[in-house]
Amino acid sequence: MTNEAGKPLSSVSVYLKNTKSTTLSDSVGQFTLTNVSAGKYLLVLSHVGFGKVEKEVDLKQSITLETIVLTSTANDLAEVAVQAEKQTKVQETKPITISSIQIKDVVAQNVLLTDVVDRLSGVRIRRSSSLGDASDISINGIRGTGVRVYINGLPMEFVYPRFDISTLPIGNVKRIDVYKGVLPVEVGTDAMGGGINLITDQKTYNVLRASYNVGSFNTHLADFSLGLANSKNYFVTISGAYNHSDNDYKMNALVFEKNNVAQVRRFHDKYQMSFGGITVGAHSKRWADEVALSLNLSGGYKELMNGARVTNTAIGEAIYHASNRSSTLTYEKAFLSEKVKFSTVVNYSREHINYIDTTRNVYSWSGALVGRRSYPGEYSYAYSDTYTDSWVNRSTVSVALSANHKLLVSNLYARQKIMGENHLEQPANDYMRIPQYLTKNIAGLQYEGRFNKLTFTTAVKRFDYNLDGAENLTLKLVTKKDGFWGWNAGLKYDIQPGLFVRTSFEKGYLIPQFNQFVGNGADILRNTDLIPESSDNLNLGVTIDRAVSPVFRVASAVNGFYRKQRDIIFLGNTIFRRYENADEVRTLGVEGDVLLTYRNAFSLKTNVTFMRKTFSKVQGIENQFLVGAAFPNNPNFFANTEFSWQKSNLFNGNDQFRAYLFYNYIATFNYIQVGKDNSPGKTPTAYVPVQNRVDAGVSYKLTSSGLTTSLNVLNMLNAELFDNFLVPRAGTSFNVKVIYEIANF
Repeated sequence: MTNEAGKPLSSVSVYLKNTKSTTLSDSVGQFTLTNVSAGKYLLVLSHVGFGKVEKEVDLKQSITLETIVLTSTANDLAEVAVQAEKQTKVQETKPITISSIQIKDVVAQNVLLTDVVDRLSGVRIRRSSSLGDASDISINGIRGTGVRVYINGLPMEFVYPRFDISTLPIGNVKRIDVYKGVLPVEVGTDAMGGGINLITDQKTYNVLRASYNVGSFNTHLADFSLGLANSKNYFVTISGAYNHSDNDYKMNALVFEKNNVAQVRRFHDKYQMSFGGITVGAHSKRWADEVALSLNLSGGYKELMNGARVTNTAIGEAIYHASNRSSTLTYEKAFLSEKVKFSTVVNYSREHINYIDTTRNVYSWSGALVGRRSYPGEYSYAYSDTYTDSWVNRSTVSVALSANHKLLVSNLYARQKIMGENHLEQPANDYMRIPQYLTKNIAGLQYEGRFNKLTFTTAVKRFDYNLDGAENLTLKLVTKKDGFWGWNAGLKYDIQPGLFVRTSFEKGYLIPQFNQFVGNGADILRNTDLIPESSDNLNLGVTIDRAVSPVFRVASAVNGFYRKQRDIIFLGNTIFRRYENADEVRTLGVEGDVLLTYRNAFSLKTNVTFMRKTFSKVQGIENQFLVGAAFPNNPNFFANTEFSWQKSNLFNGNDQFRAYLFYNYIATFNYIQVGKDNSPGKTPTAYVPVQNRVDAGVSYKLTSSGLTTSLNVLNMLNAELFDNFLVPRAGTSFNVKVIYEIANF
């Protein structure tokens, strides 16, 4: 490609319309598109300051195009090459604060999706070392259900109601976007200013990917994906995954029969999950840019060994089994020369939970049977089956008013039904047999505009919900219905290339999830008195990304955040838990990260987060001592540092080697409620001690064969680590991972 004077043009955006195939031209104006199925396409070329060129091509084999000339036009400056820019970079430079991660860059180093997200500034994901346990997610002080997880923009609590983000196969995810403060209308629902969106990867060419991970505690993680496509732009993808772990790591606990604390091995904590799915669809059709139907089936089991806390005795027999069937239909189409784009996603899922906790046996943490209870049940006496049916649809329309101005309308409708049977209750007294429904509708209108160096976005949202159910003790029918308006705005100013400041604000609401209202039929009790939570969220930050020299680059971001949450919803820390409302909580904090790279070989990445989350207003004169006190179970100071070295062509001309060292620090924090004047020195048993974790690993990739192997050592110094409410985590552990991928076969 050249300009009118015949000079080659570099960095020209080149992409095939209505596909995901995109690239940039090189220094001599040439380009290559790979992994494209044979067929007819519309080739689009664009560059800042030049008119856009569209050309029909028939890709039956490798072809050579005649020289393409781009014509200069001073009036066409808005046609920038964002299609070819790395999508993570596009996300992170928006007016709202987003951290974006390309999974292919970290998949060899990390086993679980939670491990990936937990290394970001301002983010803490706490979970025990037991694979299959639930994760507690915190983003800038907002945690628990105030942070929503989405799969391609659909809320995970409707797609997989009882599943956790840590149990999803990492190989099926292309990118993770973490929203800190404001969620756009096409992704967010009623999150309180924090959300994680998992973007899956649908290939439109022949590709096979498989991975297997084996690690400590008899842990096995495997997944595969086979995608096939033809020249008529039809495709099919078959995928599967298998997770298993004995979770039999050692920890300190009371040995009941000896009445002393000793190191024991967990004996009733196994987890297993299997997943299978098939997707069929088409792309680049006259009637659809992309349409796909997916069918998924998953199931497994999890043994329970402790509740929210480690008590004097262990749980030795309680177990639950889970299964999920889901179907998803996706449709995308652009109109009026791509000025209007429409997309809709419909999902239905049915989930079954079988929970059994009926024994009177009492187990010591050593595994010994030490007695019999006068009452049945170790944790939550039940023998039940729970069925959850979920319907969810998100439809979005975007309209390009001009090159720099866009309107976007999005609506999410979700309905969930839960009912079941407690086999230990008489039918007339069994509240689980009463159908219960939760319906949400969240609509949003968003404007995005660019004015020279200034980018502005604003949105208004409408939240409506309706709950029809029954109170769990009296069986009295309950109906709750309400609606709220929320809004957000973001502003970004480009000071100069690679340097910008931005600020954003959101007034949002959090509608309680279904299981928060009515429990989960297992270990979380009902609370139909819950009311929606509201929040004012403010962010202010500055970002710089510059090359200091041809071989040295610096990227850094500093973000201050303020949250004022009212009627905050949190999971109580009593042994028998239920979701509750607090009065008013305020969070003030700052996060920062810096990335130094040298010759694209050495990199040092560090991030630090400091925040203070306190009660600012409480009801009842007897509770006034809590004003100014730290909110429980919320780390207030943590940091991550990673040093890595990578080398291409280390042993031959087609290999890549990488080694890394990772350090995580978490300062002491109270895991139960304490007064304003409390401290670790005064009441040490109320606090989680300082935690220091060091990981290390290496990976080796043979590009020509598509084979990657890695070895990771977690907590290599065997430090004492803890989960929520002082539950011990595992010591040193190892895992080995093998990834194989080939394309265009």
